[in-house]
Amino acid sequence: MRTLPSVALPGYPQSPLLDHAHAFWLARRRAAEMPSWQAMCIPAFEPLRASSILFTVQRDPLDFRYTEIASRIAAISNADNTGKLMSEIPHQRPPSRVWDHLTTAFDARAPVKGTLPYVGRSRGIGGAYHIVLPLADDGRNVDRLLVCVDLAPSHAPDA
Repeated sequence: MRTLPSVALPGYPQSPLLDHAHAFWLARRRAAEMPSWQAMCIPAFEPLRASSILFTVQRDPLDFRYTEIASRIAAISNADNTGKLMSEIPHQRPPSRVWDHLTTAFDARAPVKGTLPYVGRSRGIGGAYHIVLPLADDGRNVDRLLVCVDLAPSHAPDA
């Protein structure tokens, strides 16, 4: 993985993976307000791909469709949500923290970092840190959201 300059967003959490994703997003946007998915989806993105989820933005009403779910994320998830709208998933539809994080990145047209509790089947995971990166084919209007996820270990003792 190529070293990029530090671009840590203020606040918690600070994760090398999320910082790398943010630096990559900044580098790929060039003069545009936001990069396109095409600008992001290059060989240099491959180290981040295993920890990412791609959403397509639906408008009127606002919703987010799971388009791609990385292998590392799929392996620890309770279900394959590929193709589903977030509003179809009871614990993700509004009001929910994950919905709020995606909506904030969409509205602000800027990256948003956050944390979420982990609710999957893997006992070794305590939570998820993520960065939501807005993407725009025209450089201005968000049409996709790329979420990179870093997993936090559980602090609970094994039974």
